[in-house]
Formats: sequence, C-alpha cells, structure tokens
Amino acid sequence: MNKMDFEDIRPYHDGEVKEKIERLLGEDQFCQIIQQVMPEIPFPMFERQMRGINTIFDFQTKVVVPLLDKLLSQSTQGLSYSGLENLDKDKNYLFVSTHRDIVLDSALMDYVLLKEGFNTAEIAIGDNLMKIPWIVDLVKLNKTFIVKRSLSKDQKLDGSNQLSNYINYTIKDKGEHIWIAHKAGRSKNGNDRTNANILKMFNLGGASDSAIENMTNLNICPVSISYEYNPCDALTLPELMTVSKGEKYEKQPMEDLIHMGEGLQGRKGKVEVSFGKPLNDLLEGKELPQTNIELFQFMAKTIDREIHDSYKLMPTNYMAFDLLNGSAAHAAQYSEEEKEKFEQYVTKKLEAIEGDEVFKRETFLKMYAYPVMNKEA
Repeated sequence: MNKMDFEDIRPYHDGEVKEKIERLLGEDQFCQIIQQVMPEIPFPMFERQMRGINTIFDFQTKVVVPLLDKLLSQSTQGLSYSGLENLDKDKNYLFVSTHRDIVLDSALMDYVLLKEGFNTAEIAIGDNLMKIPWIVDLVKLNKTFIVKRSLSKDQKLDGSNQLSNYINYTIKDKGEHIWIAHKAGRSKNGNDRTNANILKMFNLGGASDSAIENMTNLNICPVSISYEYNPCDALTLPELMTVSKGEKYEKQPMEDLIHMGEGLQGRKGKVEVSFGKPLNDLLEGKELPQTNIELFQFMAKTIDREIHDSYKLMPTNYMAFDLLNGSAAHAAQYSEEEKEKFEQYVTKKLEAIEGDEVFKRETFLKMYAYPVMNKEA
C-alpha cells in the first residue's frame, strides 16, 4: 500500500507539529482545560513552552510526560512495571494489550517505554472518540492513529484492510512499535479476552500467503495493565447490568468523554504495566493448527494465557473474589482493615446505581474478581 493510502488515519509528522500546535492554542476549550488541569503554570508560560516544540518527541517529553507525572502523583499510589527483560530494543513490537482505561492504558505503557530508553509506540484509537477536532490534533501529536469503527457493513472490509496495511507498514517499514487493545472497546466487566478477529485483521496486510509467517513478522507482545481501583467501575455498571439481561445498551451523549475524564482524574491506587513474553517465544516448539480460523483462535488463547499469568493482581482483586464467593481463600493477600475499607468502597459506589441489590453487587465485584478467576483457571 502507498503511504498516501494512510493519510486519513496516520499520526502527525514532525513537519506538521508547529502548525497543529498553533491550531490547538487557538482553541478556547483546549486552553480552558489546560488552565484547569495545570493551574500552577501561568498560561502564557505554557503557550511559550508549546511554541518551542518542534518534533513529536519534544511534544511527548515536554508536554505528555510532565502531565503524566502530575496525574500519577495525584491519582495513583505509584506506577510499577515488569517484564521489560522480555523485550529486545532492536525489535519493533505490536503490543496487544488489556483495555480498562480509554486514555491511560496506552499512555502509561508509552511512559514506561520512554523512561526505560525504548521508543514509544504508535497508539490505535477508535474514531468514536474523535468527535472534537482539537482532540484529534492532540492525540495525533502523541503518535495516535485512527481505527474506523463507525463504518457501514459495505465499508468494513476496506477499513480492515487499510488498518492492517498500516499496522504492517508501521512495524516493518517505519520501524515503530504499535499499541492496540486486544478487543474492540474496554473489558468493562474485568474479563480480559482477546478477540481472534483482531488477529485475523493483522494478517490481511501481511506480505506472505502464510498466516503464521505474517503473524511472526509482527512481533506480537501481550501486555496487561492493572489498576487497584478502576475510576469508571460504577460508571460502567448500568451498561454491564443491561447487557447481562440480554438487552441493548444505548450510550448517553458525551458518555465516552465523561469516562475519559474520570479515568484520568479518578482514584486508581497502585498501577502496574506488565510486558508478557512475545507470542513468537510462546509458540516456539508448539504444533500449530493448519487452518487460519483455528490458528487465530489458538493464538488468541495463547495471548490470553500470557496476559492472565503476567497480570499483577491487587488486594482489591483478591478481596472481590473472596466476597463474591463468601470465602477466605485469599485472606493472606489482604488485612481485615483493607477488607472493611473495600466493602465500604463497594457500598458507597453502589448507592447511586438503581437495580436489584444482589445483582448490582455481584456484577460490581466480578469486575475486580475476574483477573483472579482467569489466573487460576
């Protein structure tokens, strides 16, 4: 595929940075939000800093990293990470990741990579989140490319081909990493499962007739990002309860933007980014299925196993599992005081949600308990 075929989805280039920053600084809403988020920095100073930025790397290191430093200090009890020894700095990876938070999952992984001397990844983001033009400018300055999710049935194959070609081109020709969620949308119920159709899409843009060869060339690496507390837990509850009753859930206007804001500012407790072993290493010596459908399902299950094994369990996960099952199976992982505080947290979160009390509580606790169930399965 020609580079021009990606014009409507690609991130910005260094040569576009100056123009896009000027456009951002001309947006009243963007300027107001910056002043709310960083009241300690006089806005004229922020403007001068922005106008001194010449490259995407500048933007990430001088704007995004300081913002994340502040956010981590205000809304978390620290960020840890593990599994970097599984990565080779000379390779480009397709990071296939758990997805809990609209903005932070990819941002925190990039933050870790940058701190440890790796290149940052380009980030896949759905066009459903790109309704405001200045947000498009902001994310494309941060190496984000667009996934067209709002296509008609007739357009879907073309959209998948374009996306797959872009992913293959970025990894193999541009020499960049990519971050993409392992399924469309967030795992709001806490049950992390890779959609085999995502892997099928990766294969579309491969140069070989062999799906195994195409997938091997992408250096897929499973990533899990765990939060002690999910700031959007109660916000997602109405959707989870509606869907579990077999009914269709209709999103409210601006719902995604509300979730983005709460995810960024809400309490998260401890956070960990875990890099699993690359899929190529996990499949080494294994007898692989011969049909593509079975191969993608097998690979999806292999990714899931690595995500579940490397996922950093928090006390909240263990407490939710025990409360859900009326057991003390994991009592060694938390104190009675922590359990009491967690029960108070759950009760308070559920107060504002309508519905059957038992059903509400069970649905809420499962969000936190699923990672334990998956690791022990």
